[in-house]
Amino acid sequence: MAGDEPLIKLMDVHKIYKLGEVKVHALRGVNLEVKKGEFVAIVGPSGSGKSTLLNMIGAMDRPTKGKVFIEGRDITNMSDKERAALRLHKIGFVFQQYYLIPWLPAIKSVEVPMMIAGVPPAERRKKAEALLREVGLGDRMYHRPSELSGGEQQRVAIARALANDPEILLADEPTGNLDTKTGAEIVALIRRLNEERGVTCVVVTHDLEVAAAAKRVLYLRDGRILPRAPPTMLGKEKALRPGEEGG
Repeated sequence: MAGDEPLIKLMDVHKIYKLGEVKVHALRGVNLEVKKGEFVAIVGPSGSGKSTLLNMIGAMDRPTKGKVFIEGRDITNMSDKERAALRLHKIGFVFQQYYLIPWLPAIKSVEVPMMIAGVPPAERRKKAEALLREVGLGDRMYHRPSELSGGEQQRVAIARALANDPEILLADEPTGNLDTKTGAEIVALIRRLNEERGVTCVVVTHDLEVAAAAKRVLYLRDGRILPRAPPTMLGKEKALRPGEEGG
């Protein structure tokens, strides 16, 4: 990847889903560039295409039309095996649902991606411990999901997402199941990881307060990135225009 080349680039990306005889145009000609080390929030209401867009960036789905580049590589027509390797080593995912295995303690959950990547047991245990301390769970390493609060479970999920040192952290409504205070703590953690680790973060959310933590905010509606905040968002607390610095 050249020094001035964006880490993430989407060119005229469209996604059409077929539901029986009905076609749903989830993305309509999205163009997007994200530089290495950026923290970008993509804001939009339910059904605007946010999750679909994140799935394109994360190599979890393929566009109907257009191209997606990661580190200058066109991932659009990569094989499933190549895309799986990209997700394992280059991209970490955090979701609204925590997707923790119920019977595994936190430390084992964090070890899972490293185990898949072939990291030796002693090395992955040491790294999992360090990651859980980094997200504030040094005293909860051997607790199972049922013994953890929602915020703690999301911290485990974030530690797991960082297990293989990804270049990119993608978060889909990461505070959606959390109360306001806990959600703010999770957003602050993601911002700290962006600043201290330099990991590139892309967060999709419907919540303007979550978006305010990002350094750049984009607005998505009906599958299109808008040139400015839509009228329904203007005047709301902490509403930001695209490209405006967060707090």
